[in-house]
Amino acid sequence: MEGSKSEKMHFLAAFQLFMLTLSLTMASDQVRGECEPKLNMCNIMPCGMPGSNGLPGRDGNEGPKGEKGDRGERGSIGPPGKLGPMGIKGDQGPVGPKGRKGDYGGNGEMNSLKQQVATLQEQVKILQTSFTKYKNAELFPSGRAVGETIFKTSSFEGNFEKALQSCRQAGGQVASPRNAAENMAIQEIVTVYNKAAFLGMTDMKTEGKFIYPTGESLSYSNWAPGEPNNDKDEEDCVEIFTNGKWNDKRCGESCLIICQF
Repeated sequence: MEGSKSEKMHFLAAFQLFMLTLSLTMASDQVRGECEPKLNMCNIMPCGMPGSNGLPGRDGNEGPKGEKGDRGERGSIGPPGKLGPMGIKGDQGPVGPKGRKGDYGGNGEMNSLKQQVATLQEQVKILQTSFTKYKNAELFPSGRAVGETIFKTSSFEGNFEKALQSCRQAGGQVASPRNAAENMAIQEIVTVYNKAAFLGMTDMKTEGKFIYPTGESLSYSNWAPGEPNNDKDEEDCVEIFTNGKWNDKRCGESCLIICQF
């Protein structure tokens, strides 16, 4: 009884396995038959989801140069460049037309200018008169004027070296007459003080040749008779007496100092 029951169980298991195998086979054939037409469509459209893009490939070879394109529009004007070298001077142009003659000014402006000049001349005369009065007052009694030249003393006495220094410090020089009028003006001063005065001429450089302080030879002289005699070879300076006559004198002796301005 147990043996027959066991055989039944083996037979049932084998039958079930056969039926399962048959079902799987039929299902497989059905699936294969439905997929075959779809496999033919995989060449046109992928069956699955699209994948992500891959890395870019290498650049290809440079292609042939294209044809020249159309000329573009003109751009805006740029900043000015540096100045170039100066060009060659051009030829002189033709003379332009002569301008028209100006309007006549009339005599009004000229008369006004003449009036102003006359007024200025009158003022100058007044100033000259006033200046002459002040000059005469200043020169009296120790000075004299001959033209633009003035001779004046401060009544001091000294040797010739002191006379040179005193007159230089005052802005002048020792009196040196160049004509009779200047000699007379100096004579008048000498007469007022009743003293002989030094003159600016000497013969220190060349014996017997008296010259002015400026180095010029004498253009005028008024020597006393027998003068200059260069007594004892020591008389290199000149003095003027109250009578206006000249005498050569030792430079170390003392005389009245008269300056010329």
